[in-house]
Amino acid sequence: MFGPRMLMGAVIGGALVYFLDPDNGARRRERLRDWWEQNREPVMDSAASAATTVQARASDASAKMNEKAQELGSKVRNAVPTR
Repeated sequence: MFGPRMLMGAVIGGALVYFLDPDNGARRRERLRDWWEQNREPVMDSAASAATTVQARASDASAKMNEKAQELGSKVRNAVPTR
């Protein structure tokens, strides 16, 4: 019933309400902007490091899956009798 899309919609909607609030939204956006200016480099470095790790693991998993697929294909070709 409540899938990932529904959750993402709720998060985005909540963030919009929080930051576009007519009374306190400007102050909240300013605080976020200040925080981002102070923490941009560490956040971006962490994101780049995480992306590199994910790429390496995905590449390893892909290589293993290709190897297993080739093994399975070889077993199937050897098991099927030729006419």
